[in-house]
Amino acid sequence: MRLPGLAWLELTVSRDRTGRTVYGQRATFQPRGLAGHLYWWGVAPFHAWVFGGMVRNITGAARRGG
Repeated sequence: MRLPGLAWLELTVSRDRTGRTVYGQRATFQPRGLAGHLYWWGVAPFHAWVFGGMVRNITGAARRGG
């Protein structure tokens, strides 16, 4: 995906002390120039919806076993 900046999506899976699975998700964006900042502020309102849906889909698939 071409963006006006550098983007990373980090997904982690680990176990807590009780043995439960913990899913982590972190998105990072380093804007490049004015276009990068305009892009970031333009899409920021949608991040909770997009990444929230991603969490629900991944954890739902894990619960179903595939």
